[in-house]
Parts: sequence; C-alpha cells; structure tokens
Amino acid sequence: MMINKKNIFGKIDTALSALRRGSFVMIRDQNQRAGFVRAAEFADYQIPEISQLKQTIPTLCFTNQQVKFLRPSMTSKKPVFSLPTKDLTGLQIIGLSTGASQLLPLNGGILPEHENSLADLAVRFVKFSKLLPCALLYRIVSKDVVKQEAFCTSNYIPIIEFSDFSNFVSIKNSLSISIKAELPLKDAPKSKIIMFKNSNGREEHFAIVVGKGLEVKSPLVRLHSQCLTGDVFNSLKCDCGQQLNSALSLMNKEGAGIILYLAQEGRDIGLLNKIRAYALQDAGFDTVEANHRLGFNTDERTFDTAVEMLTLLSLQKIRLLTNNPDKIKQLSDLGIEISSRVPLIVPTNSHNENYISVKKDKTGHLII
Repeated sequence: MMINKKNIFGKIDTALSALRRGSFVMIRDQNQRAGFVRAAEFADYQIPEISQLKQTIPTLCFTNQQVKFLRPSMTSKKPVFSLPTKDLTGLQIIGLSTGASQLLPLNGGILPEHENSLADLAVRFVKFSKLLPCALLYRIVSKDVVKQEAFCTSNYIPIIEFSDFSNFVSIKNSLSISIKAELPLKDAPKSKIIMFKNSNGREEHFAIVVGKGLEVKSPLVRLHSQCLTGDVFNSLKCDCGQQLNSALSLMNKEGAGIILYLAQEGRDIGLLNKIRAYALQDAGFDTVEANHRLGFNTDERTFDTAVEMLTLLSLQKIRLLTNNPDKIKQLSDLGIEISSRVPLIVPTNSHNENYISVKKDKTGHLII
C-alpha cells in the first residue's frame, strides 16, 4: 500500500509539537494497547484530568544507556526500562530524567521492556522531538477505541498508531537542491552556498563550495555537523569552530573543496540537550558519560543525508577531511568512494583538552 508521506509527516509533526509543549499524545502499539505519553522533563507541569479512561499509575520510561547510570547492576540489554512513579514528585521525576541516580527509590523496581512495547514507543517518540529520551507513560486500561478517540478529540490530544510510527521511521527523507548563491567567506572568498530542501519539511542542510570544488575529480570534502557554540561564538569547550575555519582555509589554499554543513547540533541531540550535557561536564562527567547519563547514545548521528547531498552534487569519489573513522565507514558503506583520508588537526586549549582526549580514547578519533 502506498504511504501518504504528507499525511504521515503532518500527523507526526502535530504530535511532536504537542510533546514539546508539555502536552499529552496518545499512542497505540501493534496489539492496540494504548497509553498517554508526555515528556518526563515536563513532569512538574499540572497534569490534566484523564481518569475518564481508567489509566494506570504512570511509569517513568528510560533508555538502556540511562539505566546503566541509574542502576549499574542492571545487566538486561532491553532497549527501554520502566519505573512506577507512585511515590515520586514531579521534581524527582525531572531529576531522574537527567540521570540523577540519588533520587532513585531504594525499593523502586526498574523493569525491562520489550522492543515496540508501549514504553519503547513512548521513549523513541519523545526522543524524536529532541527532548530528553525519558517519558511518562499512562497505560489505558479501557480498550474502548471509540471512547478513547472521542476523549482525545474533545481534549485536542493527538493519536499516533503503531503503523504511523513504523511508517514514519521507514520513510526515507529525500533532498532536492533548492537554491544556489555566491557567498564570499573570510577564509574562502571564492565560495558559494547550495541549499537543500528536505521532504520532511524540517532540517535544512547546505553545502559550501569553495573555488572549483565541483569541477575536480576527487575534491576535498568535510562533513561538518552544526555547532552553534563553536561555529558562531568560538567556544573553547570544543574544536568545532577551529575545524570549520581550518577546513575552509585548506580548501581555499587548494582552490577547491566542499563543506557539507549538516543540521546535527550536539551530535544530533539538539542544542538544549547539548547544553544539558555541558552542565554535566561542569559536574565532572566527560562528553560520552554526559550523553549516556541523559539517555543518549555516544553519537546519535547518521550520514545518509550527507551521501544524498554528495549524490545530488554528482560526487561519488572524494578525499575526506576527517579524524572520525565512523564517517569513513558510513560513507563507504553507502557507496561513496573515499580515495584518501586527510587529517584535520587543530591546536588544543586548557578548556578542551579532556574533550579531545575523550574523542581519541572513547570514540576512536584518529588524533595524534
């Protein structure tokens, strides 16, 4: 059956917007079990009356990564875990959603949940909204679908079916070139920008083409994930801004090169969550530990979008300017020929020495 992308994207976007406002979304799994979901970080907001549908006491749902901090003895590899919230206050729930293990009740039982369970769908859906991947789930006892839908309609609560969710994650977003314009830059005066339009109507990615970057057989290419703090404000906590400027300077020196600027702030956890990770780093955690404590993977990025951008630019063979072996692997696996890797080494400072060290020791970056 043909999937109507516009309908799916519209339905999902409405639900994601509701979650970002702290509102409820109702979800149903493939067995028609239903529950109300809200992001745990809004747990101190007043909870609307939903008892008409005889929901159970809400459970707090975590990712596997976060449970390793909350309960290190937990060895299950299930993707999601749940915890009853009967004796928890809203502020305690918010604290737990940020990995504050001291708030975990001593007698609180954290239970593993199966993939595609209501708990799993709840966490994944909240994560899609770029909120903390921790959800409050109110399981609905009543299986009266008509009553459920009538209640949601009268209370403006979006409903997401399992089929909506599975279709959404299976749809391959498609890019198209939208517009090109000259863009002289300080480090590369002979440059232009190429904007790409995303079929999902959300992220905007672009390419900076330096000199004859589209005319050489194997151009120098840099995949650069958006970093507002580093690229715009020259933050000393990371090396992103330095790497971007160095890449442009190197390409300008060669007279050719391409920057693919990807809307993947904070390794694709979003700006707010990146700053939350910064706060945890201030408390002594490294970048990987901070991500895990917030419930995220070490790196949430995929580079299939970059491959599509290269394809639209008619580039199948490149020299990749990177220290990250994962970029090499992902691009190679998706059909891009990497003729060589060009290292990108920039000076460290007292603020980012640990950050650079973690890149090398924990994420395998090729830094000498």
